[in-house]
Amino acid sequence: MKILFGMLAHETNTFAADKGTFERWAPSGWTVGEDIMRVYDGAPDYPGGMIRAAREEGVELIPTVALLNAGPLLTEDAIEYALGTLLGYVKKYKDEIDGICLGLHGAGAAEVTDDLETYTLQKVREIVGSDMPITVSLDLHGNISDDMIRLSDGLFGIKQYPHVDQAEAGYLAMKTLIRMLSGESSPKTVLRQLPLLIAPSVGSTYNMPMRAFTEHFAAFAEAKGLIDATFFHGFPYTDVHYAGASVVVVAEEGAEEAADQLALWVWENRRLLDPVCLSCEEAVDQALAELDKDGTGYVVINETSDNPGGGTPGDGTHLLREFLRRNLKGSIMGYIADSEIALKAHEAGIGGHISGLLGGKTDNQHGEPVEFENAQVMALSDGHAIYTSPMYEGLPVCYGKTARLRIGNVEVVVSETLSQQTFDDRPFAITGADLEKYRIVGLKSSVHFRAFFQPRAKAIVTADPPGIQTANFHQLSYKKIRRPVYPLDPETTFGGVNHG
Repeated sequence: MKILFGMLAHETNTFAADKGTFERWAPSGWTVGEDIMRVYDGAPDYPGGMIRAAREEGVELIPTVALLNAGPLLTEDAIEYALGTLLGYVKKYKDEIDGICLGLHGAGAAEVTDDLETYTLQKVREIVGSDMPITVSLDLHGNISDDMIRLSDGLFGIKQYPHVDQAEAGYLAMKTLIRMLSGESSPKTVLRQLPLLIAPSVGSTYNMPMRAFTEHFAAFAEAKGLIDATFFHGFPYTDVHYAGASVVVVAEEGAEEAADQLALWVWENRRLLDPVCLSCEEAVDQALAELDKDGTGYVVINETSDNPGGGTPGDGTHLLREFLRRNLKGSIMGYIADSEIALKAHEAGIGGHISGLLGGKTDNQHGEPVEFENAQVMALSDGHAIYTSPMYEGLPVCYGKTARLRIGNVEVVVSETLSQQTFDDRPFAITGADLEKYRIVGLKSSVHFRAFFQPRAKAIVTADPPGIQTANFHQLSYKKIRRPVYPLDPETTFGGVNHG
């Protein structure tokens, strides 16, 4: 048995002002061909799980490409290059393979399509035909369409946020494909879309209320003997018609009934997921109150509305400006993507001083540039690191030339490259910053940072100033999403009832 596999995933924020070039998609490059086996073998990511499942079953694998990131609407050139590379492998091996297992995302969009996953699967099908078994692992922030169901033989979503179970989703997608090819399984996949937008800031499965949703789905799937049941939170920042939450069930039998029951349960409990949006001033006040309780440890303030993991520019200044306004002692903010300032710091050298405009250079939604004078360059780095987050432990990352500046009492980590959101302490550690020596740590992420920081921080407070990943959906100029949809339209019904 021979299976072709790979990962080509993009979470698209259609409200972003910049362009989704291939360089923006893959700022540190991507992994192609046999290098996938070396990089991802044993890694906590989709391809790592696929490799493990195939090895257990003695299946030969043909690796293709591996790339996952978030960003603005992808350009036609980016899609032509990235997807073209994947399709080149499919064409080369189409007569040798028995099946295909792909890691996609579920919320991809480009200049040429509102539904990147369907576009990808359709292009693959044009080469291998309609009979080739194809299974797909997906992010739980996927906006799932009917066409994704039609063009695949099973969609397997991750269940945890932070996404510490990506390898498990890849493993199940590959394992099910092998069972199908062996004649041991012939599952049915059923989709139920919900008129519901869920803010990522309330989506952490580490905490209530979302933990209760995850636990309910797991218990239900076990009790009913389902192969898989995923509550897709959806990605509300991809403005496409079918954006929103959904339920996908994969089962040998009873998939339709199970999907109906789970979708109705989600709808009846939807109000538990209504977000609370704190301004930066309110978030800092709350963080200081947490510190006053005993004065030990540090508090993390995450700026959810400028989360690069959701396609934002990562150079927003709302939270930084509040730090500077208060001149907070023992505070550090990181990282902010600003190549101009990062390179200027490297020219000045450690101990030097620089002035300029920091951040706010991509759009006018995440705050104006911060003017600073005579900031001291505390440390410099080439930006290379190895993730310590449980999500990507052992995988490499590069932030480009990186600097730690001191502006008054506030320290700021500035990077040349927008690599990803802050998953762990690596952006700080590469500049020599020991977070245990600080009181308040500001960072740009919605939830993924929790995999590393929740066991370590004294407390976590979420700030939600204006930005293109705000939980206040009324700030966004939707044009394509279906209406009515909750919570934009509070009286939205599902299945003919409101259950409010």
